[in-house]
Amino acid sequence: MYVVFELDVSRGGREAVRRHAAALVELLAAHGIGAVPVNSGPSGGMHVWVACPQGLPPVVVARIADAAQALFPTVDRTPLLNPASGAVRPPGAPHRHGGYAELVRHSVEEAVAVLKQGAQARAFVALLRDLEAQAKAAGLWRVADAALGESRARRGGSGGRSVPPSIAARGPVVRPVVTDEGGVPRLDVPWRLLSGAARRGAEHRPSSTPGAHQAAVHPVLRSMAAAGWHRGEAAAFAADPELSPALEWLRTASTATGERAPLTEAEAEDRLTRAWWLAVQDAARMPHRRAETDQDDEQQGAAEGMAAATDLIARMEACGHAHWTRPSGPADRAVLRALAWFMAAYGLVEVTASVRRIAVLAGYSKSTAALSLQRVTYDGWIETAKDAERRTSSGRRIRLARAHQCTADEHHMCALHDLPADSKTAGHHGSDRSGTPRPPRGGVGVLGRLGGLVAHQQAGIWHRFGHHAARTLEIIKDHPAGVSPEEITQHSGYTARTTARHCGRLVEAGLAEITAEGALVPTDRSLYEAGAAVGVASRPVELAVVARVEQSQHQWWCREEAWWQLDRDERRSRGPRASADQAVLPGLDPYARAYPRQAPTELGQPGAADHSRAFAIEAARIGAAELAAEATTLAQRGEVIDPARLAGHRPTAAEPGTITLAA
Repeated sequence: MYVVFELDVSRGGREAVRRHAAALVELLAAHGIGAVPVNSGPSGGMHVWVACPQGLPPVVVARIADAAQALFPTVDRTPLLNPASGAVRPPGAPHRHGGYAELVRHSVEEAVAVLKQGAQARAFVALLRDLEAQAKAAGLWRVADAALGESRARRGGSGGRSVPPSIAARGPVVRPVVTDEGGVPRLDVPWRLLSGAARRGAEHRPSSTPGAHQAAVHPVLRSMAAAGWHRGEAAAFAADPELSPALEWLRTASTATGERAPLTEAEAEDRLTRAWWLAVQDAARMPHRRAETDQDDEQQGAAEGMAAATDLIARMEACGHAHWTRPSGPADRAVLRALAWFMAAYGLVEVTASVRRIAVLAGYSKSTAALSLQRVTYDGWIETAKDAERRTSSGRRIRLARAHQCTADEHHMCALHDLPADSKTAGHHGSDRSGTPRPPRGGVGVLGRLGGLVAHQQAGIWHRFGHHAARTLEIIKDHPAGVSPEEITQHSGYTARTTARHCGRLVEAGLAEITAEGALVPTDRSLYEAGAAVGVASRPVELAVVARVEQSQHQWWCREEAWWQLDRDERRSRGPRASADQAVLPGLDPYARAYPRQAPTELGQPGAADHSRAFAIEAARIGAAELAAEATTLAQRGEVIDPARLAGHRPTAAEPGTITLAA
């Protein structure tokens, strides 16, 4: 996607155009955005071309245009305010008064390279904030607002959307609306769990009355927006039919037969985009409630999932070392932590997650995570409330267990279901919990700590050193003043020899240092840096991207199986399907294509499925490279990599010769 600033001579003269173009290019460069200035023709006007391969929402482009015109009056914002048909002449195109659009400082090859590389969406959001801040500081923003007049008020900063009268009637905006790095609106309020009423509303299944499914969506999304949720979190929540029956309208559409048919990706995206914008606008105007500031009983009661996660972690750390020092211990521990993170993040005591997603959060392969889930179920840590459904690609529904039936397996170890009075405080090795109240019911600190634990276990370095060493490093980090090898052995349950091996590897990797007294202290080196030094930093990124691609490939294969279960007459009546390699145009169902197959060996029978080719096709379609770049950024920051929350970029086909100014 291209964003083109048009600087018009009629708005200030040739000299002003040159001066403003130079200043604009310099400002763009300061934000890491490469720009290509172009003389548009003989009149003296100029175009400044920049690119964003991810695409930008129209609201972000419109705000950039408004602020740029306020700072640089020769900028004509009109082409940037029309995402449907706004266009400018590309370099080399003839001008109606003679001459042609000519590159100013780049060769053709250099210009192509700059625009092909482009810049990330977050760079444009940073540019937007800088432009608006400079315009306000210079006293120009009020002038710009007045010039935009009633037109801007009707748009409401929404990129062309209008606030419906039913929402506008609530009154003025009482909560600030901001945009995230992708330009998506949200409320600038502290994040909190959904209230009990909101969660019950999400679990309510709409009736078959016409319009009931659509009407059920808005109250749930409005509650999410009021709770400080981002659109990505709402999308992940809405994607799970088990968690959110009320949001069925965001996943399916009604049909003439009364059944509901799955939406295409483009249709689902359009519905959620519009519904989320309306929810944010409505939540921004709702009167303040005491629960938002006083944390009343309802808000406290909404933290069941957070409390369950806190309790699980506490019981894991009080159950003894034998559970986690055995060969399968780190994998079991990582899987349980991933489940605890789910509970805390979504505020639920029952969570639905695929094995692929749990594996990524645990830092293991899918097969290892599946075995661990089976093991911790048999040991009594968790139980399955509902089995996974392969055809619908929905994961199993899991909750904490409070009892279990022991197995005859010699490796079976019973879970700890109740905390003893003298157990240790979760997260503080060796401290005495006797007489201390139970952990609080939820709280942002619990989620933050769980996020740190999950990000720690995801790090690629453990694929080289082993996940047992990850536990040793956690103990060292819990004692920033220093801890001796003997104390590490006591806290971990490992032998002195194993502890010495772990410490040696951690010191060699620069993750720990030995003091003059022989104690080990943590360093400031990140796990990503340590992994990069030995070539394994990208391992969690690979796991996350492969999980996303495999999930999409699995949905395609399920549709393929359903196709071949139809009788021959039904398949003929539906007509031939598009080939596997055909590009998926916006609005079309990506899984309606024929699944790639090898050449048939028998007449009239389909050839064997070519899963490798299907994986490659889906990787290109959903933008695996962009997903990997986003996951890499999260890994470098030491943040949780959740494959379901990766946004990435889904490339779409564009008409040849068309230059899109806003997506």
